[in-house]
Amino acid sequence: MERNVTVDRLKGYACFLVLFGHVIMGIRLAGIEVPEFIWGLEKFIWSFHVALFLFLSGVVYQITGEWRGKKSKGSFILHKLYNLGVPYIAFSALYVAINSLVGGANTGFAMSDLLNIWKAPIAQYWFLYALFFLFCIWTLLSGVLKNWQITLLTALVGYLAPLCGIPLGGLDVVFYSALAFGVGTFADIKRIAKCPTWIKVLVVALHIAIGGVFVALNRIGMAGVKEAMLLLGICASILLISILQNCRPAARLLDFVSRYSFQIYLLHTIFTAGVRIVLLRIGVELWWLHVLLGTVFGLACPVAAAVIAKKVSFLNFFFFPSKAYPLHKSKR
Repeated sequence: MERNVTVDRLKGYACFLVLFGHVIMGIRLAGIEVPEFIWGLEKFIWSFHVALFLFLSGVVYQITGEWRGKKSKGSFILHKLYNLGVPYIAFSALYVAINSLVGGANTGFAMSDLLNIWKAPIAQYWFLYALFFLFCIWTLLSGVLKNWQITLLTALVGYLAPLCGIPLGGLDVVFYSALAFGVGTFADIKRIAKCPTWIKVLVVALHIAIGGVFVALNRIGMAGVKEAMLLLGICASILLISILQNCRPAARLLDFVSRYSFQIYLLHTIFTAGVRIVLLRIGVELWWLHVLLGTVFGLACPVAAAVIAKKVSFLNFFFFPSKAYPLHKSKR
């Protein structure tokens, strides 16, 4: 299957936004004084960056042939359980262990929380938890409903269940994620990227302007506004990257981040927290230096870990289980 370069670069962009958003959140929660515009920027980023990751997961599910790429629904679900479950458990445990010993991470968890990760995800690893169940829902309902119908159904369940007093428990993050993922399963990303340049610039500018207004009014997380900003953010991101990828340095940077996006996602908070703790212990509280060094180390250290792991199958197993130790070896 031919790779979709725009999707890869969007993945790199989404990964950078997740990293940058966590850097800002970390220094803010640590009590470091930041300018008002930085706090507003964090709110704006959070309004769409995780949704963009979910959307791209839906796009990849669509362009790789959905569950049919693994011949059967059972094989597809088993494949996802293996490849999402191993890093979910391993890095949740690593995150909690480091946080218990050192402290100072973005969110605090105890070792006992590991007993409940089957229903209560830890830190950013909720994404893997939600993604697995989304793949299960789409796989089980495909053939009965079309992708847009599954999207509508799951989104309605996610919004109506709380209103009717029906608890979703740990599955709340799954139904919360369904809209962005579902749109990705039927969206035509190539067609969106072919818009005239003036429309691309206009949409990106409108996204920034409208987002700025809602942030200033403290309404960006309000019901209805949240979903609108989510969808607008996804669309604006596609158009922005379709412009930026015409600039060779920008395209190369996005390609680089995309190549290691999964490892960066899994490890970045550990290293950004480490940088923040070290700087605070030596008395450095300059917000811009925390942002700069947190971002640099949040990128560089996971990439270094990925390069090392790629040479050692046992280590790479925790990132990409089926690449290191396939469940089923191909027969020649």
